[in-house]
Amino acid sequence: MLKAFGISSKRGEVLFASLFEANLTKAIFHPFLTELSSSPHGDPPPAFSKDGQNYVYVFRDDLYWVCVVGKGGLLHQCGHLLITESLCQLHRVCSVLCGALTQHSITANAPLITEVVHETMNGGFMQLQTADKLQSHIYSTVVSAKESCALIAAPGLFGLEKSAPGIASQQSVLAVDTGKRELYVDVVEKVWASVASGGTVIRAEVTGSILARCFLLGNPTLTLTLNTRLITTPQEGFNTATRMSDVEFGSNVEVSDREGGRQLSVVTLPGQEMTVVRYTLAPDHPHLLPFTVTASYHSLTPSDAELRLKLTSNTGMGTVAPQVTFRTVAPPTTAAVMSRTSGPRDQTVHFSPDNKAITWAISQFPGGSYAQAFIRLVDSGGNAIVESGELEFEVSRWVCSGLRVESVKLNPPASNLNKWVRYLTTSDSVSVRLT
Repeated sequence: MLKAFGISSKRGEVLFASLFEANLTKAIFHPFLTELSSSPHGDPPPAFSKDGQNYVYVFRDDLYWVCVVGKGGLLHQCGHLLITESLCQLHRVCSVLCGALTQHSITANAPLITEVVHETMNGGFMQLQTADKLQSHIYSTVVSAKESCALIAAPGLFGLEKSAPGIASQQSVLAVDTGKRELYVDVVEKVWASVASGGTVIRAEVTGSILARCFLLGNPTLTLTLNTRLITTPQEGFNTATRMSDVEFGSNVEVSDREGGRQLSVVTLPGQEMTVVRYTLAPDHPHLLPFTVTASYHSLTPSDAELRLKLTSNTGMGTVAPQVTFRTVAPPTTAAVMSRTSGPRDQTVHFSPDNKAITWAISQFPGGSYAQAFIRLVDSGGNAIVESGELEFEVSRWVCSGLRVESVKLNPPASNLNKWVRYLTTSDSVSVRLT
């Protein structure tokens, strides 16, 4: 019998928790999170005991899906593999129902996930779980994932579409419009980074996935040809392949030796989103972040200082960032701010007197350009400085890894088929030092 189920971020934040015993609290996950942060060789084993509790977990979509298992016959008779497989099934169900799984979508869809957990874990006893069987028991409305906002607002990948439909994973697998003749392939990457002043990347982690969704009956075979091999082993000599630390291919995906191992094939299901591959860039891979933030300070009067921020796009011409936001905190004595900006038209600078937060937001930021903000900090002290900030962004038509889909083919071929290949990079947590 299960005692609790939870979903945690990589930074140790419990995003969702379901407790199956009345006397439990979220504190039951603290030993698990402590073990994650203290494990010297990466993540701990998929099943372990700590402080008298038994934990079984899987790592999917940069999230930890963990069960707390009570002492009893289930663990002794079946081991942890049954629970691991159930967690994998639960992840697949949530992926189908909620679309792209991020920290945002997990918290936004907590009522829906609660319904799924109640149906599949039934007070701590695991049940069979498939999306088609559960659909009739789910009453919550899906809240779109954060990534889909950028695609909807984007002016169109390759100039083909004026208003791109929502991300393929956003729509329910069960609501298939058989009149559609469309194929979506989405390359989505998330960035976690710590950046020093001047733009030097101290540490970065980029995770990505290739998602596909085909609205054709007959289960045609989808074949994708990439511009690089997805390799995890070091190669001797000069090599142009993108270096990965982890590559996980979706179920029933075949990797062909043709095209140097760059060809991936999978049988499609009508309207169902498929994860072709998930990957994580190697730590030693040169990370190019989409934006660089630099800052300088100038004393205006004995009581006022000016903060000058410059945001430079590294994504090149033809790309666009539907939304870029930089947040920082002004010195505690700051009474107000006055600002002016240069660069893209849609810029705003907002100051919150309560928590001294400064928010600089830019909409429709074209690639290869830069924006500047000149912010006067009133009553902050003439020598006041701002030490750091957080950068949030969504960039379409560009990914950090440089991964590209060179060709998309269906077998048997389909006539009058609209193919959409889209690229999106979003920030998970990007911390920038300004001094």
